Amino acid sequence: MGDRSARHRYAPGTLLHHETLPEKLWPDGAAVSYRIHYRGIGYEGIGRTISGSVFVPAGDPPPGGWPVVAYAHGTCGLADTTAPSRAGLSKLERRHVGAWLSAGWAVAATDYEGLATPGPHPYLNGEAVLDDVIDAVRAAHGLPHALSPAWIVVGFSQGGHAALFTAITATRYAPELDFRGTIALAPPVHATTIVHLQTREGTGPLTIFTPFLLAGLRTGRPDFDARAFLTPAGRELVDFAAHASLGQMFAAISTATNDHIGTTDLLADRPLIESVLDSCRVPLTRLDRPLYLAAGGADEVIPLEVVDRFAADLRDTGSEITYTVRPGASHAAMLTVAIDEMHRWARDLLERLPAPRYEFDLLDISGDGYLTRDDYDAFALRLVQAAGEPPGSAKARRVRDGYRALWRSVRAAADTDGDGRVSDTEFADWIRCGAEFSVDIMPLARAVIDLAGTGDDVLRPSELERILFGCNLSGDEARAEFDRLDLDENGVISADELVAAIHAFCQEPGENKPGSWLFGRF
Repeated sequence: MGDRSARHRYAPGTLLHHETLPEKLWPDGAAVSYRIHYRGIGYEGIGRTISGSVFVPAGDPPPGGWPVVAYAHGTCGLADTTAPSRAGLSKLERRHVGAWLSAGWAVAATDYEGLATPGPHPYLNGEAVLDDVIDAVRAAHGLPHALSPAWIVVGFSQGGHAALFTAITATRYAPELDFRGTIALAPPVHATTIVHLQTREGTGPLTIFTPFLLAGLRTGRPDFDARAFLTPAGRELVDFAAHASLGQMFAAISTATNDHIGTTDLLADRPLIESVLDSCRVPLTRLDRPLYLAAGGADEVIPLEVVDRFAADLRDTGSEITYTVRPGASHAAMLTVAIDEMHRWARDLLERLPAPRYEFDLLDISGDGYLTRDDYDAFALRLVQAAGEPPGSAKARRVRDGYRALWRSVRAAADTDGDGRVSDTEFADWIRCGAEFSVDIMPLARAVIDLAGTGDDVLRPSELERILFGCNLSGDEARAEFDRLDLDENGVISADELVAAIHAFCQEPGENKPGSWLFGRF
């Protein structure tokens, strides 16, 4: 009993402390507003305290409790003093949250790890903060208010980026809740393209995105320091971004240009920057819940063409997406335009029958007849989370590298028409030869064994069961899976046995084939 109580006490999303927010920070429509602290897991896997806010609507809750919006805020700064639970949400964000309260939703708003709590803030790292967003909803359920398990995530700008990562994993990460869908407003979906477009003109005005990004990326990549190629004014500006508020940064960049700070054509001949920025991109994968995506025609921070392209690509995955462009809307205006339309969209989700838990295709999870790198990135993210491993750990990186290495091998060998993706026909032609497959998959098989095991190059029943439980398999299913994988019946699974199972699955994908859990779960 004592061990079980301890695990519960420190489980992610456990509410640790709450207090009433100063009334000046309350949005309209709130009957009560709280500053909360809850248990989270940092990017490197160390338990951390995360702060945030919870707002409860006025009036009596509906039967079953208030549905919940997990609100992911836009960039406020990188310093503790800028966290919304301390400084308050921006004026427009507070108005946006107030509109959700008036529409009958409670709101749980994380600060993200490292803002107002110890440790660095991993800026624009969706893998690192998606659990902060979800665990804030869990923590809200620890307050003395009637809340429904039904919830959606709503994110703006940086928060839109976090919301899209949340959408990929929410049903698996928190199966006790009833995730219904995602609203992403002006999200920076592809930082590499955004930076290219914003820095190609030397005399072009500097946007708020660039200095915050260059300062914030140092948290997740200590080997990256943009100051090495910036002008003295640029180095000063990036250092200032590490502790400035959003308002202070707008004032600081008001007359700055790319030439002035040294960011003109920032990606030219700088492969490290491109690699670091590429790690921020949102994987394109079929979402198992609907998405409302919105962009502004006059957005000065997130170019419309970036969101346009993402929306088109996401539609090709088979995701259920509502995409709207607001002509003439600036970046900040995305918080207030079409709010009634968002509310109707979200209300319709509540009126649907609950969707099946954690349901997506195997292998080609986009369902479009093609394999792409994003499919493999999504496989890695889901498996790492199923194992309960933090995405920034060495084990997680090896799994991610293993999937990406497999993708590169598949593309090199099977992409016969050179279009950067692999069709079902191309994949079948390649896999039938079989000769090089074992070599290509072995690093991934070893990484998976390392992810679940104790470092002795084999998987034991309890180790495999831990991963399969995270993949939503029952104990009986996990034991049956082990028996099917253990070809020589010696009580452990070797890398060769795991490779054999994956090879057999890829030759004829099916939900009942051994190894299918490496590519998802029907």
